[in-house]
Amino acid sequence: MKKLKRIVLLPFGFINKCAKMANDGARDIENKLRFKNAIIDKGCSFDQKTIIHPNVHILENCIVNNSEINSYSYLGKDCLVQNTTIGKFCSIANGVLIGLGNHPIDNFSTSPLFYRKRNTLSISLVKNDLNFEEYKPISIGNDVWIGTRSIILDGVIIGNGAIIAANSVVTKDVPPYVVIGGIPAKIIKYRFAEEMSNRILQQKWWEWDLEKIKIYYNL
Repeated sequence: MKKLKRIVLLPFGFINKCAKMANDGARDIENKLRFKNAIIDKGCSFDQKTIIHPNVHILENCIVNNSEINSYSYLGKDCLVQNTTIGKFCSIANGVLIGLGNHPIDNFSTSPLFYRKRNTLSISLVKNDLNFEEYKPISIGNDVWIGTRSIILDGVIIGNGAIIAANSVVTKDVPPYVVIGGIPAKIIKYRFAEEMSNRILQQKWWEWDLEKIKIYYNL
């Protein structure tokens, strides 16, 4: 009986699968046309508020909402980025999650049923949304490296040149030119002496064109 049911439903499954493939293909083409000066791999999704600057690479199956990614930065595969500004020359590895949102902890329940009229369960219980900031903007500086499967929580500011170790959970602001890691992430070491870090910050080399960078650093 179970096999017969599957055979009956097989044509519908085939049609649904073909429709999904066509829709995914159309989305990939739309992404390439919309961000024609960037490299966008297959399976990526962007909302209308997202800005992708030239010479950015977004690898497969990334989701980016209400965010801006500046030139010479890349997202590895399977990243989620929301409500975030990412500077230039940033390296973001596979599976990084940035901007997951918050739940209220002072309400009698943390379930979205009790603070959002429109929620993931599509059940409306409250008359009005709770006055609660579910998503806070995130700022990631220039030349930041974020290791694979790290999580950056809402409202965090990451300074220029910082390195986030793999599998870290970043819960608070990160100073420039530090290496942090762990759950929650803590400072492991400083990349340079304070004088050197300040000198680089004052240079703002990431604002130079590539030719000037090449000549200055004798590349």
